[in-house]
Amino acid sequence: MLEINSSSEIKLSGTDIYFDSERAVPFSFVTSANIEKLPRSEKIIATPETIRLLGKKVKGSNVLSSHYGNPFTLGNYSIELIPSGKMLGAAQVVVEKEGKKIIYAGGFKLKNTATAGYAELRRCDTLIVDCAYGAAKLIFPPPEVVMESIFEFVNRTLFEGSIPVILINPMGKAQDLIIFLGKRGIEMSLHPAMAKTLELYGDLGVKIPPYGGIKRKHFENRVLIVPLSYRDSAVIENLERKKVAVASGKAMGNGAFMRSAFRADVAFPLSCHWGYDEISEYLGISRPGKVIIRGEFNASLAEGLSKEGWNVTALKKPRQLALF
Repeated sequence: MLEINSSSEIKLSGTDIYFDSERAVPFSFVTSANIEKLPRSEKIIATPETIRLLGKKVKGSNVLSSHYGNPFTLGNYSIELIPSGKMLGAAQVVVEKEGKKIIYAGGFKLKNTATAGYAELRRCDTLIVDCAYGAAKLIFPPPEVVMESIFEFVNRTLFEGSIPVILINPMGKAQDLIIFLGKRGIEMSLHPAMAKTLELYGDLGVKIPPYGGIKRKHFENRVLIVPLSYRDSAVIENLERKKVAVASGKAMGNGAFMRSAFRADVAFPLSCHWGYDEISEYLGISRPGKVIIRGEFNASLAEGLSKEGWNVTALKKPRQLALF
C-alpha cells in the first residue's frame, strides 16, 4: 500500500519512506539533481551521480546511494533504481511487494539526450508520474532538434555582429546544450553555476568542451549562457549589441509569453520533462492498472488519458490509495 497524503507527498505504507518529498522527512528518495532546494531529510537515497551533482544541498542528511539495476530491500519492500532519461543520474524507483509492482517514474523523459541515457520501461501494476506540462496532446520536439535550432540562432547572431545570450535552467538542460554547442565548435562564456555543474559532469566521465567565464573580455565571438534568473543582471543589460534567447519547456505553446517575461528575442521549447506522446508510449509498454499523476497541470492530461481507457487518478486532495 502507498499512502498519498497530498499532491506532493507519497510514501510507502508502514514506513517513513517518501518519494521526492518537498519537506524534511525521515527518509526520501531523490530521483534527480534538478531541484532548486532540497529539504534536509534525515536520510536520502539516490544514484551516485545525483548525489555528486547535488553537492552541498545534501549537507545535514545521511546520504545513501544505489546504482542503477542494483536491487535492495527496505522492510518488506524490494527496491530498485532504474534510469529515467531526464538527466545524468536521474532515476525511477521500482517497488515490489507480494507480486505487485509500483514504479515511481517522476519526471521521466523518453526523448533523451546524450548525457541522460535512455529511460528503462517496465511492466507494472501502478505507475506514478510527476506532471510539469500537463496540457493534453502537448508534444515536445526531440531535444536534438531544438538544440540544432539554438545552434542556428547562435551562428546567425554572431554573423550579424551581436552577442547571443541564452537563458536556461542551470541544471541538466544547460549542460546538454553546452556539450552540444561545444561539439559544433561554438565558443562559450558560462555563468559560474553552469560551469560548476559542467565540471561535475566531467568528473562523472562526460567529455566537456572548453569554455570561458562571464567577464566582459570573454564575450567577443562567443555565446553567453546564463540561468533564467540572470536576465536582469548588469552583465546582460550592459551589452550594447545582443540577442536573447530563452530555452524552456514552457516555450511550447507559450512562446510569446516567455519572450515577454524574459524580454527575449526568441524562445526555444527545450524540455527535460515528458510530453503527451511520451506518457502514451510509456503506458503502452508498462500497461499499469492504475496511473497516478501529480503536479500543477494534471487535470486536462488525466482527462485525456482517461478517455483512452487508462485508470487515472489526478492528485488534488488528501487521500490514501490501497495499492498493496
